[in-house]
Amino acid sequence: MVAIALLGAALAAPIATDPWATDVRGDAGTDPIMNGVEELEHPAAVGLGLDGLGVTICSGSLITPELVLTAAHCTADFPDELVTAIGVAFFGTRPLESDTRPIAEVLVHPDYLRLETDGSTLGENDVALIRLGEPADVDPVWFREARFTDDDVEGTTVVSVGWGVDENDVSYVKRSAELVIDELDPMFLISRANKNPNSTSICSGDSGGPQYEVQPDGSLLQWSVHSWASSRCQGESGSVRTDVVADWILGHVADIHGAPDRCTAWGQYGDGVCDTDCVDPDPDCPRAYAAAQDRDGTASTQGFAGAGCSSASRPVDWLGWLARR
Repeated sequence: MVAIALLGAALAAPIATDPWATDVRGDAGTDPIMNGVEELEHPAAVGLGLDGLGVTICSGSLITPELVLTAAHCTADFPDELVTAIGVAFFGTRPLESDTRPIAEVLVHPDYLRLETDGSTLGENDVALIRLGEPADVDPVWFREARFTDDDVEGTTVVSVGWGVDENDVSYVKRSAELVIDELDPMFLISRANKNPNSTSICSGDSGGPQYEVQPDGSLLQWSVHSWASSRCQGESGSVRTDVVADWILGHVADIHGAPDRCTAWGQYGDGVCDTDCVDPDPDCPRAYAAAQDRDGTASTQGFAGAGCSSASRPVDWLGWLARR
């Protein structure tokens, strides 16, 4: 009876009173990604929602073929048995036109602290991992592990992707928008809508989605996980920094894939492509590659131009079931 009541409430008012979501700081948002565009690319940015109904409640990002990184508040208020029984991940742009994968397990950060609407805290460690019941058929995007500095972040434009509502109150569609990072908080990357192109912002349903840095070679690196927004999604928003929670993520990557290493998790060792940025020497690379590794074990790409190596088949490092969007 509880599950039915919650589901009915979610369908009746999926945005302002979505019971799968945590209220945002200030007013609960009824707008979107706001002023973004429908996103036909970024296949690793998934919707999280209800099987067979075409409803997305949160967003997430595929970081390995079996692991989706999302916001803790998207799952923390519900029994794992409920999420695994009726929850799916949507791979596409619109739920009913997307491939799906069942959810096998939910892993919430042990130090997750929820946001308080009285403003006393914006929360901490608002991240969770969802293990899929079947590996996905799209390329994952990795996340930033190195610590951020103010110079790395402030004034940088990132791409946010999510399945939340838009400025016309339309939801359940994947959208993207460019946001400017204004502040490096100890837990969050802060963006203010009035400084973004076209006043873009994350909002309800975008929770858990990825915020990407586009690297010089066009690949992506996930910098943060959408967590909260204020002032009806027209003020500031905060996304959890991946560098702050990287150790916890890598621990579960190791548990599931055998090593806390992207190349192992993605099956890149011995796949016929020379990957020069793996932790260990890739057997697909020339023997000289091993000798060129730095002392810290990080492969150097210097000197490989024209040597038959891809200087980086490096993956792209990359608001939701709940909306604290």
